[in-house]
Amino acid sequence: MTDLHGIDDEATAELDEATAELDEATAELDEATAEFANLPYVTELRSAEALSQRLGFPVVPNRIRVKPGRNAIVSWSREAGSRLDGLEDWGWTAVVTSADKLVNIRRRAARHDETITVHECSEPRSAGATGSVLLSGSVAADSKLGKETARAIARLNGEIDVIGYNPGRRVLLKHSPEHAGAPEFIRIGTRSQQHLVETAKQWTDWGLPTLPVEPIGSKGTAVGSPWWGTGDLETSPDLAVAEEVGVIIAELHRHTPAEVVSGSSPSPFDQAEETATLLAQLLPEVGRSVQDIVRELRQRIGNEPLTGAAADGGARAIHGDLSPDQVLVGHSECRIIDLDRAGVGPVGMDLGRWVAACRRRTDEEGTSLEAGFLDGYRAAGGVDVDVEAWAAWAMLVTAVEPWRTCRPDWQQATMQTINAAQQALSANASRVSK
Repeated sequence: MTDLHGIDDEATAELDEATAELDEATAELDEATAEFANLPYVTELRSAEALSQRLGFPVVPNRIRVKPGRNAIVSWSREAGSRLDGLEDWGWTAVVTSADKLVNIRRRAARHDETITVHECSEPRSAGATGSVLLSGSVAADSKLGKETARAIARLNGEIDVIGYNPGRRVLLKHSPEHAGAPEFIRIGTRSQQHLVETAKQWTDWGLPTLPVEPIGSKGTAVGSPWWGTGDLETSPDLAVAEEVGVIIAELHRHTPAEVVSGSSPSPFDQAEETATLLAQLLPEVGRSVQDIVRELRQRIGNEPLTGAAADGGARAIHGDLSPDQVLVGHSECRIIDLDRAGVGPVGMDLGRWVAACRRRTDEEGTSLEAGFLDGYRAAGGVDVDVEAWAAWAMLVTAVEPWRTCRPDWQQATMQTINAAQQALSANASRVSK
């Protein structure tokens, strides 16, 4: 007779061993993050458990930003069971080392009757001196966004849901008007959003499907668009829509820098170098691999001769952050949104980002979205580029995203992305014209 208790004991022992190994690996990753940040408390910012304990209610960390040795901040949202509605469901926790910064944060929060919670101060210095301080606040207490958010919300009436928050930079809202009006998407930033208004109008004038963007108020830091469609192409994959997007982007790429009203993308190689440096600091074992990728990218696409665009140095009108989740779908139509990075740049940036996003899915639908987009782009006479090299570039510059978005498995996800970039570079060069 089989001893079931013995099997249970063995399974429990294996589970305990696996858990211990996971805890040890997590501790090592936390140590790497702490060493990179050179700040106390910073590992708490990426931990849902630690943040929840500090705040006294369950939260999930969403996005972290670190300036080594100076400060770090993470946005968080309440878990479903503890939601309060609207802005109250989101907030931030930060580590600061500047006494002046701490004073400014408190003063600006007080202007909006918001409270800053100081959790702990590092020894031997205390809050207000030069030590590190761990503190938290609400979206309304955001020292850079609070004023702009309050000003925009004062012009809205109805229900407000936060759908995204990057502390000190932007907050994204869904506004459902009180008297059954059509919902709208609201974007609030710390600086003027006029470039979005101008770019959306230009795309419309060019006959490219996007959504109108209108300013809210006179300051220009908040804009609104219709809440359109039934979802996006990432969550509702559709081969025909992917092909249509390929055609649309080929049409976009026909426009020269002289025609573009505003916006210029940073150098793709500067982005690659910066990301490679950050990755080497977070994961020293990948340092050589990512530098090898950067070197090969410079050889493959650094001086890429682009058909029809050579006179512009390869620059054309681009979206700048193209991926299936930036394509809204509804009633067999599509709208391409999030034009924040739209402007002038190498067309390969758009193709590379699309392909990289599709390959992150690792399923047949991802393959279909990639193939459909490239088929549409080629059929519409899109610019000839080294697709695999640009895909590798996009994979590299997004390889740090799992860490930034506080994924517990960020090391594994980052390594998989780096491996995918290496595989793309080792593949036979796939070009648009093939």
